[in-house]
Amino acid sequence: MQPPGDEWEEPPPPPPVEGGVQFADQPGGGGGENEWSDYDSDEDQTSRQTRPSVSIDPDDDSRSAHTARSNTMKKSMNRFTPYVKSGAEDFILGKDKEQIADADTITIICPNNIDLCWQPNQIITVEITEPIKKQKFKGMKSFMSYHITPNTTNLTVERRYKQFDWFHDRLTEKFPCFIIPPLPEKAVVGKYQQDFIEQRREKLELWLNRIGRHPIISHCNVTNHFLKCHDEKDWKDGKRKAETDKTARSGFFMTVKCDAPPPDNMISESYVGSFSTFSKKMEGTLDKLVRQNEDYAGKMTGGIRHMYAKFGQIYKEMGELYDTGPLNNSKPVNVALMGTGRCYQEISEVYENQPRFDAHVLSESVREYQGMLSSVPDMLHVHKGAAQKVKDYTQNQGVKDIEEEANVLQRYSTISAAVMSEINHFHTERNRDFNVMMREFLASQIDFHKNIVQKLEHALNQYPDPATLE
Repeated sequence: MQPPGDEWEEPPPPPPVEGGVQFADQPGGGGGENEWSDYDSDEDQTSRQTRPSVSIDPDDDSRSAHTARSNTMKKSMNRFTPYVKSGAEDFILGKDKEQIADADTITIICPNNIDLCWQPNQIITVEITEPIKKQKFKGMKSFMSYHITPNTTNLTVERRYKQFDWFHDRLTEKFPCFIIPPLPEKAVVGKYQQDFIEQRREKLELWLNRIGRHPIISHCNVTNHFLKCHDEKDWKDGKRKAETDKTARSGFFMTVKCDAPPPDNMISESYVGSFSTFSKKMEGTLDKLVRQNEDYAGKMTGGIRHMYAKFGQIYKEMGELYDTGPLNNSKPVNVALMGTGRCYQEISEVYENQPRFDAHVLSESVREYQGMLSSVPDMLHVHKGAAQKVKDYTQNQGVKDIEEEANVLQRYSTISAAVMSEINHFHTERNRDFNVMMREFLASQIDFHKNIVQKLEHALNQYPDPATLE
């Protein structure tokens, strides 16, 4: 089945207007009904800019990926901070008056009377299979289509990278204080090579399964739409609804209900600050781990492999040479020497292949967390901005409305509870994932060394008992 947004799209957009600029209200401009039309191939568009690895200190505004604006626009810089874009300020000041349906309510609980967390939900697992190269506009444009099957329906839908891109944008807009991992990067060249296609499939599947493990994101309307929609009209209706979702940005905070005592402001600020420090250190540690893994893999496939191969060749030559000698009883030793040569050559191959089973696997898992950590600064800025707004409000020397001040503090507690719940979800996932990662890594290391020991023992057993040579 052709993915929605491909066979159901409008004809190609008109040429750019004079001056090379199109506005939202012009044909083909952003913001209109066709904003997400897939006119170009997945890789022809400018690649999504994944947020770079930056300082995660919430006091370091200069490092935010979203404030990299021209120096001539100083007044408008803060207007585009993650805090303002999140809608948290409107929520804090009570500007959002939308009525929230019970079905949209997001619940925070405190099961152990210590840690806030999201209400648990069914985990969604997804399988992506059969990437297929497709064409449109009579072969002028090409793209890859991926078959996606969630465990909740066992029905397959087709999606292309642009649709993943759109889905990611909707999630970051809808959940302003969530840690949403970036998508795998686009390719400039080699996008239709089989190795790249398989790597892309694996990473997209990993990304979707990460989304499926989040108790809130996994069951929101836009996720259901992405994973389940087949019909053309339903897709367009759902797309339009997702792009005008009133429970996004400030509306998200309106949906949050805390079934636990609200966190004290000082405690929440300390908790978030501690996570800022933790995440920065984690980012540095993971960076060192990836570099060390790359060094390890390079030595395994390079110097160490070559060393064993050379030893193998030398032992083989020794056995062949000694076999030309005059002693008849030297035959078993000569054969054993040649067997040792084969053993070391086999070991060199084991070293060459091993990083695919441990170092590379571990590095890919770590890189996923590096991607998630790149989303942390925006979440921290949301909380920091909300905290500052509350301080500004409460320290105002003018006439105060006591009831409204209490409401401001209550709304800030909601934001704090949401951020703290997301931090705890991150830690829960991290604890689970690194347990699995390290168990698999060490099991692979054990198998690797056992394999080498078995080969060495086999080579050793080929040598005759010294007493038989007397």
